[in-house]
Amino acid sequence: MSARLALAGALAGLALFPLSTFAQTSVVFPPEYERAWGRGSSALLGGNSTRTQLIVANPFAAGTNILGVGFRPTASTVDRASFTADMEIRISSTTATPGALSSTFANNTGSDEIVIVPRQTVTIPAMPANRSTGFFAQVLFPAPFIFATNSAPNLCVDVLIYGRSAGASWSTDRAFASANGRAANAGLGCGTGTISSTSTGGTYIGGSTINVTLANAAPLAPAWLIPSLDQKEFLPGLPLPFSLAPLGAGAGCDLLVDLSAGSFGLGTDAAGAAAFSFTMPPGLGRFGIGWQWLYIGTATPANPIGFYTTASRATWIGPEVSVPNVQYVWDLSNVNNATGNATTDSTPIMEIIRI
Repeated sequence: MSARLALAGALAGLALFPLSTFAQTSVVFPPEYERAWGRGSSALLGGNSTRTQLIVANPFAAGTNILGVGFRPTASTVDRASFTADMEIRISSTTATPGALSSTFANNTGSDEIVIVPRQTVTIPAMPANRSTGFFAQVLFPAPFIFATNSAPNLCVDVLIYGRSAGASWSTDRAFASANGRAANAGLGCGTGTISSTSTGGTYIGGSTINVTLANAAPLAPAWLIPSLDQKEFLPGLPLPFSLAPLGAGAGCDLLVDLSAGSFGLGTDAAGAAAFSFTMPPGLGRFGIGWQWLYIGTATPANPIGFYTTASRATWIGPEVSVPNVQYVWDLSNVNNATGNATTDSTPIMEIIRI
């Protein structure tokens, strides 16, 4: 435990450097996914001809200036290259309500609809595997959209993708309707240690027992398992990932979760394996919770300071529910179709940039 505290203190000391400041504020919908990963989807930027219409209930006060939107790729264990998208975005204030959307796109738009981003080629930035949930591909509007001038309470963002450049690789992060949760690795580790998990007594739900395992690590050596509810910031205002390179760590040695929840001290066996079991509290509520894990270990010759990190194990403890807050209608094969599929309790995770 003393080694963990020493590492945490050293990392906190490195946090004292200037941060960029921004005039705008970003708000994530659904909000429970701001600091947790969702599931991958071919919706929106994940396909070459898609229409994705997102409806958010009561997002802001009337008169709020909306400056742009952002979309997040799902967690990945590989780097994703930049690409371009032939894109158009329409926006309106609407009375259409999540949970009761029409499969006809036009029926969900509001009377103040405008083409806020005329059809054009938009560059989608590269997405490294080691990134936080705060990393979105942002599309800024040429002029602000003033919300609810028609007194409609909800927001409709309609994204049309007419094509993508060759080699585009993107899976849109989304909330997905399910009574169960799920788990996936996010990012890369340094060294040989690998993280995984299983769930018994239910699939990543309240009351289930989760076994978080470490494999291929240094044998008979200390290891610490870090639980976290935050994959966005290392400290308030200091975004993840947090590089250990200034401490002498090798390439890819990044913290992908915050340290505020402490850690569990373990030791690896002769095969370099360790495990920790934890029973999730029952009755976590309607919206579930994002719960992340990461191992830090010692005794690795590839790292000058002797520490290695694994990828994070991003788990969502079910259920996953987005209605009545957010819902979407989509078509994944023809951007020009007038109708799509009105989902239940599913939506891409969207960032709205406002003043």
